[in-house]
Amino acid sequence: MSIKVMIVDDEVLVRRGLKAMVPWSRYGMEVVADAPNGRKGWEAFLQIQPELVITDIVMPEMDGLELCRRVKEHAPQTKVLLLSCHRDFSFAQQGISLGVSGYLLKTEFQDEEWGRLLEKLRTELAGESARPEKIRERPDEWKREFGAWLTGLSRDFEQSLSSLLQSHWSWMNDSMRVWLLEGMGSANREEQERAWVASELEGEWEWIACGDIRFLLTPASTGRQVESLLVEWKLAGKVTSWETTSPFAGLEPWIQTVRMLYQRTERARKYGVIQDPWQEPIKQAVHYALDRLDTPLTVSEVASQVGLSRSHFSVMFKKGVGESFGEFLDKRRVKMARAMLDETALSIQEVAERVGLPDAKYFSKWFKKYTGMTPSHYRFKQKEESSRTIVHSTAQT
Repeated sequence: MSIKVMIVDDEVLVRRGLKAMVPWSRYGMEVVADAPNGRKGWEAFLQIQPELVITDIVMPEMDGLELCRRVKEHAPQTKVLLLSCHRDFSFAQQGISLGVSGYLLKTEFQDEEWGRLLEKLRTELAGESARPEKIRERPDEWKREFGAWLTGLSRDFEQSLSSLLQSHWSWMNDSMRVWLLEGMGSANREEQERAWVASELEGEWEWIACGDIRFLLTPASTGRQVESLLVEWKLAGKVTSWETTSPFAGLEPWIQTVRMLYQRTERARKYGVIQDPWQEPIKQAVHYALDRLDTPLTVSEVASQVGLSRSHFSVMFKKGVGESFGEFLDKRRVKMARAMLDETALSIQEVAERVGLPDAKYFSKWFKKYTGMTPSHYRFKQKEESSRTIVHSTAQT
């Protein structure tokens, strides 16, 4: 018997595209219902009881997160996938707390990630997955769990981490540091990269590859040695940039530190920020600003946060980044505003408030200055373009 699937999305073309473009039968699945919003989706769920619910997040009447909460309370065994047009870690975090099984881009119906996740869900729903409890019985499982945990799709790694810190990684219970490296190449170079680390560092360390980023975990005492190594690697073209934090110890600080470094890196990528070789006050200022794009900021406030005078900070920022702090901030806020106009049903006033410009009239003039269109016109054009793209893709299928 096929696994029953329900799709909930307020865009009819997305629902049609998903039904037409995903090879459901390949995964033993069948789309038995679709709904235009969370309220109607909830009503349909109670009648049909599908095993898999795939839902958009931002919808009228009831959003996808509320639908997910109700579904999991009513039938905890039901699998739920969240859809969005862009990756947003905050949505993924909320989804984890509700028990979702994945978070995917609705514009990539034929992406390999869809196939892997649907196959995994079929196995889970069929009761075929058996997960040994002890880390020693599955020595490489934690690597897969780490990637899913880091990107917000699973909590499994936290159990494995506790076991690792009691066994293989017991040395991490003392003071240690984590370094996040970018520009290390594809994952199939991991053995070569491990060899590079082994040839340069003495004593305990751990190397975790996750896509195109790498985590190097070392005792705090080796900090200078690592910094020297990374400078050499940058000169040799092996690494483009890195991030680190102060020393720490223990399970909870481990989780908070690694996730914080990853979120920083993802946020910088999202807003097109290349940090290295900026001086430390500039890096701090950039992270401070990116954390507060929804808040009115002044140069004086940010300069004070990084321990510099307003004039010194302004000169240092312009020299290091190549543009003034105001220009830097505006470019990232424009990108953020575009994403909200594309992906949400927020009003123009609400978008203005979320990019730190609460006056809607001023926001409209400011937005047009950078894009050549008012927010309303931009939203209309983007929806029009999205509809044409999905219609074209569906027609080809």
